Amino acid sequence: MQGRSDVDIVSIIICNWNYGRYLHECLDSVVNQTDRPIQIVFVDDGSTDNSIEIFKSKLATFEKNDIEHESVYYNNNGGRIRSLNRAIEIVKGEYSVILDSDDTLYDKFIEISKDVLDIERAIDPKMGFVYTNLDIIDKYGKVISQGLSEEFETEKVLLYSYIPDCGLTYTHALKECYPFDETVMVNTKHHKWQKIVRAGWKGKLIHTRLYKYRIHDHNISGINRRITSDRTKLIEKWNPHKES
Repeated sequence: MQGRSDVDIVSIIICNWNYGRYLHECLDSVVNQTDRPIQIVFVDDGSTDNSIEIFKSKLATFEKNDIEHESVYYNNNGGRIRSLNRAIEIVKGEYSVILDSDDTLYDKFIEISKDVLDIERAIDPKMGFVYTNLDIIDKYGKVISQGLSEEFETEKVLLYSYIPDCGLTYTHALKECYPFDETVMVNTKHHKWQKIVRAGWKGKLIHTRLYKYRIHDHNISGINRRITSDRTKLIEKWNPHKES
């Protein structure tokens, strides 16, 4: 890693609370990225399962695969935004990804997202993030649907939660908007995107499906509530994703 510039690094933020059963797969998807260098910033929010042990079991794999890693282990549950704020203090890459510990990236997520954001920022320096379409998987990892997002519009972002959490973001935009409000306990991703957009940053949709969003018993997001009797499609339009 000698001689490496922080500008080259993509930092991946993983905020976790009791998702040890999915964490192996999440971390493996980071290891399998085609783009390097990578920094993982793992913040455990007081898990009572084996999450920390699983993360520690991956350290040799990270080092073997040229992945830097930082970790924070809280002994109490303080909420997702607290974990996010702590991670933002640590990240050092030019770009950052916020990855839920129950979700996974396709191998070219960073490579494709980074190429697009580099091009867009060369045209418009206020381009702060890119986001992608996704596959929806069940708790066993089986693809059950696709999530298609919508094009970026500033006013729409301020009104509706339609941009997925897992996007590649210009780290300066995150740090400029830090700290996020730790009293926000629901729809935290919308709080994050609203604050970034209010600061003048713009986004760009990549139409390729580049990550997997997991539906399971402990995931109570809007998308989960709308996948009911027919688990092979979205029953109704949901922001940020709509029926394909």
